[in-house]
Amino acid sequence: MPFIVGAYAAAPRGLEPGTQFRTYVDDVLGLPAVDGLEVPFQENGSPWNDPAYLRATAPTSEHVLTMIPATIMALAGSPAQGLASSDDAGRKQAVEQLRRAFEFVTDVNAGSGGRFTAVELHSAPRHPHTSADAFRATLDEVLAWDWGGVRLLIEHSDAHSDAHEPAKGFLPLADELAVADERGIGLSLNWGRSAIETRSADGPREHIAAAVRGGRLDGLVFSGVSDADTLDGPAWADLHLPIRDWSDAPIAGEAATSLLTSAEVTGCVRAAGGPAIVGVKVGSPSTATPADCLDLVRSNVAIVAAAVEADRGARA
Repeated sequence: MPFIVGAYAAAPRGLEPGTQFRTYVDDVLGLPAVDGLEVPFQENGSPWNDPAYLRATAPTSEHVLTMIPATIMALAGSPAQGLASSDDAGRKQAVEQLRRAFEFVTDVNAGSGGRFTAVELHSAPRHPHTSADAFRATLDEVLAWDWGGVRLLIEHSDAHSDAHEPAKGFLPLADELAVADERGIGLSLNWGRSAIETRSADGPREHIAAAVRGGRLDGLVFSGVSDADTLDGPAWADLHLPIRDWSDAPIAGEAATSLLTSAEVTGCVRAAGGPAIVGVKVGSPSTATPADCLDLVRSNVAIVAAAVEADRGARA
């Protein structure tokens, strides 16, 4: 069960490419229990998309590529672009974007260092441009590429809602589970996004239960969310808040209203039944120093890793 960290979400503000970047990455990968990174695909000259640093990670490192940053950036200029777009031109643009990600993954995996083992896809764009049938067509196309053993996962984002403004507004979980089952691929859940969609801390467990019933839960990543405004954003914003009470240091005050608690982590890990991938993706407050950022990642990883180890022991 690879343990991944979305270290990009907690990275210090203004992190410079080169030595500073490599030091941060090495420090995160050196944390106990961490097997690899959740790497953002961004296409903007980001150091996260330089194959050199991934090739330099340990050969045992297992990384996961997430398409969500590139997807969101594309939507800002092209609202109909996405792998599940009912607009054929928008769908094809997204497929070409994924083709570039495929080439990046292939390039990294041709080296002798760490390698990608999975890629997380998303059912963008927002309602009303999104279509489950279009998503099926896309998967039929991209699953035919030679991924060299890399697994494709559908990462669920909060779905459209008539009751509130969604953060993402992509396909409903039921549609994604049906598509995943038909195409024989897995699904990944992010705790915070399930809570955002349902406006409840109970939502993630409901989503976990549905994915487990369908036999498709392959990933579970822990991000928090608040039902109240915080220093860095409004209530229910997708800010990847840390686990509540992760520390008693002043920097942890941003997570004081996080709905994600240690008890929720323990309960969700148990309910998930041992998914193939478990991870942590927490953001650092805008006031955080580089040392604060690493401490935040270390502490949140330790909480989730302890829950995973306890669950593993209970199943032994």
